[in-house]
Amino acid sequence: MKKNKFIFSFLFFLFTITAALSQSNPFLSNSKSKQNPYHSTSRAVLIVFDASGSMEDKIRGETRIHIAKRVLEDVITKADSSINIGLRVYGASNPTGNQYIDCSDSKLLVLPGTNNRRTIISEIYKILPRGFTPITYSLSQAIQDLIPYKGEKSIILISDGLETCGGDPCQLAHSLISSGVDLKIDVVGFGVRDDWAAQEQLMCIALNTNGRYFSAENDSELTKGLSESINKSVSGKIITMLSKPIETQNENIEGLENLPILQPEKINIINKKKTK
Repeated sequence: MKKNKFIFSFLFFLFTITAALSQSNPFLSNSKSKQNPYHSTSRAVLIVFDASGSMEDKIRGETRIHIAKRVLEDVITKADSSINIGLRVYGASNPTGNQYIDCSDSKLLVLPGTNNRRTIISEIYKILPRGFTPITYSLSQAIQDLIPYKGEKSIILISDGLETCGGDPCQLAHSLISSGVDLKIDVVGFGVRDDWAAQEQLMCIALNTNGRYFSAENDSELTKGLSESINKSVSGKIITMLSKPIETQNENIEGLENLPILQPEKINIINKKKTK
């Protein structure tokens, strides 16, 4: 009788440990792909999705968030099946009034992988635009998400405005390259054509990592930017802005004096120094 109790207790212990591990380890969970994506040498792309309150603003009668969801579904469905794609979202929680909590409102919803397209699409449609725009914090977390992957790594940041939590995403991008981390950030500025400050900040993030910046004001431009970023190798030679490719030159360009200047084989950073 005691022996049976011991066996039962031991089996219950194993069951409890296994259940706990399956919840904390995405590779043991039945709802996740059983293939460890970290072992893959394929490209890993993490989409960082803006769900801040301003995504409720409308473009031609349709909210930005709805356009972005529809476009993401289409682009992800058609993406190369060998690419590891994941999803992180920021600003999807209701503001609490606590700056520390609201400015760390960033969640990895889907681990980058190849057999997760339906899961990504499902998670996209659950997102509601509510909170702040912690771009710097979200990018820092996204970088950590991608570090374990062996292949080419890139982040696609979708944002409709400036950082609102006091961070400096441009400086973070510069620090990323300075640290030797081989990771590019493509940026899609969605609905920011009339917001020069937002364009400047978002362009700076892309150029500092030798990524690309896309300006999108409608679903077709958003589709083009996301499709090119996901399915093609990233190059920083061209900025796609205002539906017109602009090749950056060594000398300053009128109106772009305060942006990072992209040079062949090298990115120079123009730091703004405040005078007292």
